[in-house]
Amino acid sequence: MANNPDAKNVPDDEAAMRELRDIILGKNRQHVKQVLKDNAREIVGDVVIEAIHDRQKLNQEFTTVLTPVVQQSVEKSVKNQSEQFVGYLYPLVGRLVRKSVTAFLSEFVEKTNEVIENSLTFKGITWRIKAWQSGVSFSQYVASQTFVFKVEQVLLIHRETGILLNSVSQSVSDSTDGDLISAMLTAINDFVSDSFGSQKNTSEQNLEVIKTEDFSLVIKRGPQLLLVAAVTGNIPQNISTKFQITNEYIHKLYAKEIANFNGDTVVFEPAAQQLSDCLVAELRPEAQKQRKPILAIGLFTLLILGFSFLGLKSYQHNQFLEQVSDIAHQPGIIVSNIEKSGWQNIKLEIMRDPEAISVEDWMSSQQLDTTKISLSEKQYLSLEAPLVKNRLNKLLKQFPEVSIDWQNEIPTLSGVLPNVQRLSLAREINAIPGLPYAEELLSGVVTKELDTISDDSPEILMALFEINSAKIDSTQIEFAQGQSELSNEAKDQLLTLSSTLKATIELAKKLELNVGLIIMGASDSTGSKQFNQALSQKRAFAARQYLIEQGIEPEYLNAIGLGVIEIKATGAGLRKVIFNVIDFKNE
Repeated sequence: MANNPDAKNVPDDEAAMRELRDIILGKNRQHVKQVLKDNAREIVGDVVIEAIHDRQKLNQEFTTVLTPVVQQSVEKSVKNQSEQFVGYLYPLVGRLVRKSVTAFLSEFVEKTNEVIENSLTFKGITWRIKAWQSGVSFSQYVASQTFVFKVEQVLLIHRETGILLNSVSQSVSDSTDGDLISAMLTAINDFVSDSFGSQKNTSEQNLEVIKTEDFSLVIKRGPQLLLVAAVTGNIPQNISTKFQITNEYIHKLYAKEIANFNGDTVVFEPAAQQLSDCLVAELRPEAQKQRKPILAIGLFTLLILGFSFLGLKSYQHNQFLEQVSDIAHQPGIIVSNIEKSGWQNIKLEIMRDPEAISVEDWMSSQQLDTTKISLSEKQYLSLEAPLVKNRLNKLLKQFPEVSIDWQNEIPTLSGVLPNVQRLSLAREINAIPGLPYAEELLSGVVTKELDTISDDSPEILMALFEINSAKIDSTQIEFAQGQSELSNEAKDQLLTLSSTLKATIELAKKLELNVGLIIMGASDSTGSKQFNQALSQKRAFAARQYLIEQGIEPEYLNAIGLGVIEIKATGAGLRKVIFNVIDFKNE
């Protein structure tokens, strides 16, 4: 009985302790929770780095979970703050571009190597034929012959609904429609389960491998997900086990998303990282050896030799063309056209002064093959100084008493000649274009035997008449464009011409010649044909009228308009009046 009071006090003590605990810690430990909540940031902050390090070291799961979060955060930041990211990345852009280009070129070279090896070798050609016979693409056939096995594509499928959650493949171009495969697998699996399931055995029948001639579909099942791998070749057991482990890991990692799946596959996009780990392959031993594409090397060598030969021939032809073109630098030769003819020959069209060097002589001096040149030559009269000099020197060989001295391409004649020979020399000099009047050149040539021949002898008179006629014929008066008025320079020329013409008329009377002066006006091609014809006529009549004013009798003057002279020239060279002394012989 003495123990009864103590027994009654035990429950009272527990109640008192609970009441005391509630007073100190709060109801449901509210005071402790509040303290922890208020200091949670400091508590977690002290250990968060160590906790992350320990978790990552344990099973690498922290990286797997954090990677999609970081990717989404970066993507959102780039979209919302693109300008700032451009500023951040600007210093790295050059380096990134260089690395990208280097990687691209390396990949391009490798792919080109592979194409050459597989396309331009005997084995490659054989494979193409067999791929065509098998009805598969060449790339698929090459993969089947090159790899022991190769995982081409991996799909993640929701088992209950058959919805494709995600898929990855080795090549975008070779990937097949994942949704179509998912639907077909679901249909085939339902067919097998319904058709071949035993009524006594209520367990579900499922496919594990679907094999075709070209590839196999390896199916790894989990409680809620299917992992399907499209494989070419014979897959080893360790790779099949890797598929199963990956499926189990995805179940564990995305357990919450799988449990709450409502048809939205976006939450499973980060699973591409785990699926990509299943895209593995193993080369055949002979495929790993470095092969030399003999046929490709031979064809490439032939192409190089062919292009080198064509390049050499083209270079030699161009060199030959440039050497022949140098003939244009010769005095009295104008190259009007030069072009290639075939692989070796050249077509050459020139205009050559008779005093210029012949094409054959020039080619021989340059050691050029004349058989490769098709020549077309036309003659013209050149006024280039070297040719004028040659003509004068050639003429003076007929007059050994006269010497010539050239100073800055200007000739000076000296010597003693009979009057008749001096007049003959003057006539010949006037016939050479590009030289001044004979009287200016012959100022240093004196005459002799003045007493033996009368000044009225027919020889002297005829020589003087021819000299004066040559002076008149060489006179040309130029006009401004579209104008017929005489300039001061033209009037001075006509004044000199009128004096020479008067003397010529007097000489003609003594020689009993019936002479006249033809005045011919010309125009350039500017304007209409009718306008130019009228303008040339006005120019000729203006010169005629001025000569009449200087005392020339009108019956000696005949003015005509030539209009446009159809020659390859333009400008002031065609806007002129020219003269010609005519001897109208009596019949």
